Amino acid sequence: MKRKNLAIVVGLLAAWMSFVVWQYQRLSYERELIGQSTRHSARSVMSALIGGIQSHRRLGRFFEQQLESMLVEVTGSGEVLAAEVRNQSGQPLMRAGRLELLADPPGIEPGDTWIDGGFRLVHRFHIEPVDDGGPGWGPGGPGAQSGLGMGGGRGMGRRQEFGDLPERFGTGGTFYAVLVMDRARHDQMVQGSVWSFVFISIAGGLVLVSVALAWRASVRLVESRGREQLLETETRHWRELSQAAAGLAHETRNPLGLIRGWTQRLAQDENNPATQRQHADAVIEECDRVTARINHFLAFARPCEPKRQPVDTEEIIDQLRLILQPDLESAGLQMDFEPEPGARWIVADRELLRQLLFNLLQNAIQFAPEGTAVTIRLVRERSGTFCLAVADRGPGVAAELQDAIFAPYFTTRSSGTGLGLAIVRRIALAHGWTLQFEPRPGGGAVFTLGGIHGSDPTDSSGRGRRSEPAATAG
Repeated sequence: MKRKNLAIVVGLLAAWMSFVVWQYQRLSYERELIGQSTRHSARSVMSALIGGIQSHRRLGRFFEQQLESMLVEVTGSGEVLAAEVRNQSGQPLMRAGRLELLADPPGIEPGDTWIDGGFRLVHRFHIEPVDDGGPGWGPGGPGAQSGLGMGGGRGMGRRQEFGDLPERFGTGGTFYAVLVMDRARHDQMVQGSVWSFVFISIAGGLVLVSVALAWRASVRLVESRGREQLLETETRHWRELSQAAAGLAHETRNPLGLIRGWTQRLAQDENNPATQRQHADAVIEECDRVTARINHFLAFARPCEPKRQPVDTEEIIDQLRLILQPDLESAGLQMDFEPEPGARWIVADRELLRQLLFNLLQNAIQFAPEGTAVTIRLVRERSGTFCLAVADRGPGVAAELQDAIFAPYFTTRSSGTGLGLAIVRRIALAHGWTLQFEPRPGGGAVFTLGGIHGSDPTDSSGRGRRSEPAATAG
């Protein structure tokens, strides 16, 4: 049973861990999607910024004002925390927003990076040099004179030298655009995914535990119903067997009593030879032995219908100690009762419990070595019921015989009837208790009765503190 429970626990843990791993994979996928969404937003803003730079740079002296306005407008949207443009050597040309987020050593490389408080994207772009040739712009053209014509007369405009453009951009070349996006929404979504992962993982574990408990309850219910049906079948069988045994005993005792009576007269007649009297004594002894076997069989076959009531186990054991004291003294043994504090009153049939304990104690006395003790323990189980155990330091039971020790007429002693433990099992089944044998650590045997309900000594109804009927077989 312990191995079965351990296997179930291991299986549940494995199933839950598989579920958690699956949920963690989903969490990683969701975090990747959230990160991709932030990257996509950053690249969209970056594309718009670079497109604006490349389209406005031909505005001449107004380009710097336009670029500055673009950076301020971008960083004022709330989604972008900071923006800047750097030259090829990594030196800042223009910047706006939270400048502390833009600090970076020279040698900046394109790519994206998650930083404290934001997501930084660096993009490299190229600007072609301004073409200063053509009408009105080339050297020696009419743009050097006032006027609109192609000749040397004065025109309305003045030739715009390349130096009039911002020298930082007019020569063209390679530049870097840097954006720092706000990651608050990203972090909030990731945190929500993490909490969702934790909640779903815990909920999955609770569902598995609930399913396991429901399955266990169903199994116990099926087992309980099976035990009830088995108990009903056994009760009916023992009732029929008891009737047959009573008839057999009646048909056997009468002629057996007649045989014993006439044989006793022969044994007591001094006129008979001594050999005949010895033979008569042997017949009388065998008659008595057969009668004892019949009585044991009747006790075994008698219907077992417990009349439950509060029983003081300490009182029962004190009475049995007094009865078994001669056997204990002759075997050099002592009998110890070790109840757990508060474990004394149980629900049972008083006489059947007494017979059960008598058989177990007598069995222990017959096998325990001299100088040892037969120990009786009454302890509370985790389920709230009590467990009664009788332990000795005898030779124990061989592993191949342990399944047969409760079978009727099974015995390892030449003088045994083989019904003592079978009667113990019948009484336990009738009470709904479990009965099992275990080798005792250090040598010996332990017979354990489980599922015994405690009782309030003032409760005369026989129900005690039970929360369920005790009429099921263990």
